[in-house]
This record gives sequence, C-alpha cells and structure tokens, in this order.
Amino acid sequence: MDGHEISDGVVALRRWSTDDAPWYAETVSADPLIQQFTAELPTVTAEDVRSAIRGLLAKPTDAAGFLIADADSHQRLGNIALTYEEAVGDVSYWLADYARGRGIATRALRLFTHWAHTVLDLSELRLWAQVNNTGSRAVAERAGYLRDPERDKVREVKDESWSTVSYVHRWTAPTVT
Repeated sequence: MDGHEISDGVVALRRWSTDDAPWYAETVSADPLIQQFTAELPTVTAEDVRSAIRGLLAKPTDAAGFLIADADSHQRLGNIALTYEEAVGDVSYWLADYARGRGIATRALRLFTHWAHTVLDLSELRLWAQVNNTGSRAVAERAGYLRDPERDKVREVKDESWSTVSYVHRWTAPTVT
C-alpha cells in the first residue's frame, strides 16, 4: 500500500480514503447480497468505516485492503482486503450490486493476489465462501484459486452457522538464474 494505484486498465485498486466511508457504509447496509454472504453488519456507520480506514492507513503489519474502482471513471465498485500472519493471508471481497456480472471481481482478485504475493511476500492466500455463494466461488476459480476441501468448515458469522468452502492460491517466487 505504497500510495500507488494498481490497475489492469479496466479495474483499479486504490488506497481507501476517509472520504469513501459514507459510500462504503451505505453500500454494505443496503445490499441484500452483501448482507447474505459477508460478515458486514447492516448497522455499520460512516464513522465506523472512517475509523477502520484510519487503522488501515496507519500501515498495520497484519492487514491490507483496497477500494475496487473503474480504471477510467474511478467509480467506486467494491472492496478487497486481507488479514495475514507470517506468509499466509485470508482474502475477502465484495462488489456493489451495479458492478456485478462484468468480470470485475475476478480482475480485482487477480490484481490483488499478485500484489499480495509480490509486495507482501505472502506464499499462500486463502479465501472462504459460503457454500451457496456461487458467484464468489466462480470468481475464486476464475482467478486461479484452487478448492481446498480439507479446510471447508462451518463458521459462526453474524450469530449464524455458515457452511463454507475453502480456496487457496499458492505462490512460489521465481528463481533468478
């Protein structure tokens, strides 16, 4: 998170700004799919989000995240983030309803995955999707993540038990000869 933007010419990942907080809070609280398939709470406020963004911008050593945006218009499209320990990171993402179905999540996950492996030097990225979240599962597979059924489990999310499926992306740094 060096203050730069990561882009493939269609999708851009950029650092969060506290100015993004109202959009984030409004988007997650009003979107039924975000509420159904993520741990985002419907009661999140812009101030809650501003506080989280300030923490992220303070350059923590165990978390990273970007706003997903349109590379040309800069329209806000979603969120992608991870927490990590040692060389392993746990990835999460969501898109606003108007951004879905255009390949944006797959592009964002590919960009983010490459960034996490090369900049943070993470050797393994994992993600979990609710078993019924076919959209997120397809995004993971299109972005090169492999099913990791040994890590499937029931998770407690928002006071509910969710059956989740696991995906993994492993990286071996290229050797220099």
